[in-house]
Amino acid sequence: MVAGNQKSHYEVLGVPRQADHDQIRRAYLSAARRWHPDHHSGRPVAETERAEQAMRRVNQAWAVLGDKASREAYDRQLIPQTGAPVGSTGAQGFRTDDGVIRIDPRLLDPEFLTARRDAQLDEISTRSSLVLRAAPILAVLGLLVAIFVFTAYARDSIDRPSNTTIAGPRLGAGIAANDCVVVTSGPALLEVPCTATADGRVFGARLPDGQCPLGTDREVVLSNGSIVCLDAVG
Repeated sequence: MVAGNQKSHYEVLGVPRQADHDQIRRAYLSAARRWHPDHHSGRPVAETERAEQAMRRVNQAWAVLGDKASREAYDRQLIPQTGAPVGSTGAQGFRTDDGVIRIDPRLLDPEFLTARRDAQLDEISTRSSLVLRAAPILAVLGLLVAIFVFTAYARDSIDRPSNTTIAGPRLGAGIAANDCVVVTSGPALLEVPCTATADGRVFGARLPDGQCPLGTDREVVLSNGSIVCLDAVG
């Protein structure tokens, strides 16, 4: 409802409450063409003033109904709010003793509505700026975490002894990497079950100018000049 005999914005534009945005826009353009002062120039003063007043009401109606948020707020004022205390006030309107919801007059002011829309856009822009500023920081933090995990994994891989075959000369007849062996005279290697007493497990062999991997427990120089890298069994 609206105060007094004043027409609602829907009545000013001649559209029903359930009209969609396109219907309201077409009604506004039609009313604007009808009441535009240029169409009433040269006519009697009373008629000209009537057209100007009608044009102002049309513009006010479009300013409210043409904006989704403003229209929703306006629609709430047209429906009696049951349970609301008499005389209670709010940002959009208030209930009087006769039970009628009075519309906040600011809703009829296009400048107020424009300022409110600008404030809403500024708030959205501020939030977007915060997100954009935070995005690089989050990206850097994610990169640092990834580097930390990769470094820890790589260090663990380096520190942990490897039981794979390493490049090198022949280990001897019947001997391969990961075999459990005892060192015999010669010296030579004799493969034994890993469940038995063994001098070590074979990493592999290296030439004199090579290097055994980390974790090597013992190096044995064979008669052929190659050096076998052993680690402890168990």
